[in-house]
Amino acid sequence: MKKFSLPAGLALFTFLMGCSQMRTEMKKKPSPSMSRLMDTVDLENEDILRKKPVTGEYTHEIVEAKAEDAEIKNELGVAESDIDEEVPVKEAVVIPYSKNFLKQKNTARMEFWVEFFTKKDRARFQRFLNNGEEYRHHIEEIFMEYGLPKELYFVGLIESGFYLGARSHASAVGPWQFIKSTGKRYGLKINHEMDERQDLFKATRAAATFFRDLHHMFQSWELALAAYNSGENGLLRRIRKYGTKDYYQLSKNKRIASETINYVPKVLAAMHVVNNAEKYGFILPKKAHRIFDLTELKPIKKNTSLSIVADKLSINVHLLKKLNPELKRYTTPRFVSGNYLLRVPSSKYSYRLNDLEAKGLSAMIQDRPEPRREITRRTAEFIPRQHKVKRGETLLSIARKYNKTAKELAIINDFKSWKTKVQEGQSLDILALVPARTLALASAKIKNTRAPIVYKVRSGDNLTDLARLFNLKISKIKTANNLKRGKIQIGQKIVLPDTLKGIYTVKRGDHLTKVAKDFNQPIEVLVKLNSLKRRQIYPGQKIIVNID
Repeated sequence: MKKFSLPAGLALFTFLMGCSQMRTEMKKKPSPSMSRLMDTVDLENEDILRKKPVTGEYTHEIVEAKAEDAEIKNELGVAESDIDEEVPVKEAVVIPYSKNFLKQKNTARMEFWVEFFTKKDRARFQRFLNNGEEYRHHIEEIFMEYGLPKELYFVGLIESGFYLGARSHASAVGPWQFIKSTGKRYGLKINHEMDERQDLFKATRAAATFFRDLHHMFQSWELALAAYNSGENGLLRRIRKYGTKDYYQLSKNKRIASETINYVPKVLAAMHVVNNAEKYGFILPKKAHRIFDLTELKPIKKNTSLSIVADKLSINVHLLKKLNPELKRYTTPRFVSGNYLLRVPSSKYSYRLNDLEAKGLSAMIQDRPEPRREITRRTAEFIPRQHKVKRGETLLSIARKYNKTAKELAIINDFKSWKTKVQEGQSLDILALVPARTLALASAKIKNTRAPIVYKVRSGDNLTDLARLFNLKISKIKTANNLKRGKIQIGQKIVLPDTLKGIYTVKRGDHLTKVAKDFNQPIEVLVKLNSLKRRQIYPGQKIIVNID
């Protein structure tokens, strides 16, 4: 364990106080998107999204921990010559090995590390598990996408404990512990503005490419992991010098460094413990959502302050920074080609980006195709839906079904608190009620017609989304436009036949925000329905305000 001087201690105290204040600020008056994140993700967990442990512990003690043969001999009671020999499994356990990954080899050295993780360093291993489970499914998906064993996840578990900002004595950084030269070799940007070794997704893709190259080079996952730990060139020299490509033979004859000798057994031990977590008393967090499940990438103009983006999205700027740990400053990078892809709360909240354009900041956010799920949500009828409460349901569980927060649902139903208990059989309003007078005035201003619509295809459009937006069957659109296949081209004019819609004639003094409010429609829906380019309307213009 590292010792800290007084200045370091003061700096750590200041950092902890800042984190505490940030959590307090989040809870004072959270925005809808922040509420969603807080409802579904345990932000109180000190390790979630944290770049470094608050305790000041050194995160590499597991990967750098050594086990001399004499220590293993004394603890397990085996001869030193048998430490790396395969031994019978003592009891029935879940086999943690993938057929195309490490060999099913149970050694005394591996058993030593199982004991180490489950007893000597138990608390730290549990913290590593908590971190890893937050990101595990994303990591496994990337490895499988590259045709690699998903069990490579366990390498990161012992390397960094999945602290995104972990740094070793050798200045290896991030969840996969890339040194600067290797990170750059595999396409990670490392400069005074950013360090992509700390970006979970970019670093994992780089690690996948690195693992794939090592496996092609050595044709063995044991040797690939040994090279990952000690360097491929040094391992190649030892293979040539000692005439063997057997990792366990190299280990037994002490032809490689002690840390590398213990490296593969540590990975096997971690796999064994996690796959038998209940047996060893470890808890694997089970949650409906992990933090990055609720986020997506949005192109943001270079050199843009994160405070501006956070303000427009109504989220805490510190959370936005933690969602983008690769950034060294609270701005998007200046020296990038085009726009920077910033990680923000997911498309469920993308309507907040419209505020940027409405306030003259449209250049900051690039126009992106709207996700299908979002189109479905936006084009839902504005007449209130109701939900009949079933046994066991709570306001929170009901809110999640309709992409809302419990607080929003409480406000809609005039409850004092989102913690209000609901009764079985009770009817709840899901959408905000529109006053009857407002509906009457709105309906009096529109003219219903079934005249065909000619729609000009924009970037990101497809027939499925158009069919949902205009409440038509795909087959009907294809027949009307003589489309043999389901592909449409940007700029192509599509006839949308026999569509019952409400047409409103724009009056003097009208603007899009006012019309959207009058007819209780999101601005983005009106833009899409009418193919508006600059969100500008003029007196006498006829626009679609409703699709039945």
